[in-house]
Amino acid sequence: MKVRIFIVEDELIHAEALKIVIEEAGFDLAGECSNADEAFELIQAANPDVVLVDIALPGVLNGMTLSEKIHKELGIPHIFTTSFTREDIMDQAVDTNPVAYLKKPVESSNLLAAIKIALQSKTEIQKHNKTYKTEYFFTRIGNKLIRIHFDDILIVKADGENFVSLVSDKKETACRITLKEIAGMLPESFIQVHRSYFINMDFLDAFNESEQTAILKGRHAPVARSFKKDFMKMIQKL
Repeated sequence: MKVRIFIVEDELIHAEALKIVIEEAGFDLAGECSNADEAFELIQAANPDVVLVDIALPGVLNGMTLSEKIHKELGIPHIFTTSFTREDIMDQAVDTNPVAYLKKPVESSNLLAAIKIALQSKTEIQKHNKTYKTEYFFTRIGNKLIRIHFDDILIVKADGENFVSLVSDKKETACRITLKEIAGMLPESFIQVHRSYFINMDFLDAFNESEQTAILKGRHAPVARSFKKDFMKMIQKL
């Protein structure tokens, strides 16, 4: 799967320059936004690998507050692209734990090197921020961004390579995200019971031993042999 980059930049000329570098490097543009107030929900829905953030952005939030939120709540590495070189601003930027601080106009070699470092650090950032997992995320359905609460989900199941179905007691919602990507967002109440299924143990009603299926509010999920041992341990803890 291609590396996916999200751009938060309000100056068109710089945004276009970044997109050219991203496309020529073979990366995918996960999305773009020109203000910090709208960016967080769009980034959460897109779930990119790396976010490029300008510091001076219009809106109530600025690039620094947005980046701190991205780092703590989403665990996605960010790279600052900015015209600021003042020492006090750079000191504030460091507090948000950026992968790099690149001065505009950004040189392509510097940007690609920073993205490479960001990808290497992504796993460590997500581990460090495990306790900051959110109670919800946003997904695009049609032309709308819809808030999905994890405590409403019974089952998460893969639906092809790039989609999952979120199963509640009343409906199923298809989301354009891989099972691996959403697995990193799930609260600790979810466990994997099959290579294509996660279930929310808070809603487990029964385990059908003859069919090897977990039952959650009338919904069924298969429990594969390779995941059964951990599943049974979780049942004993309930």
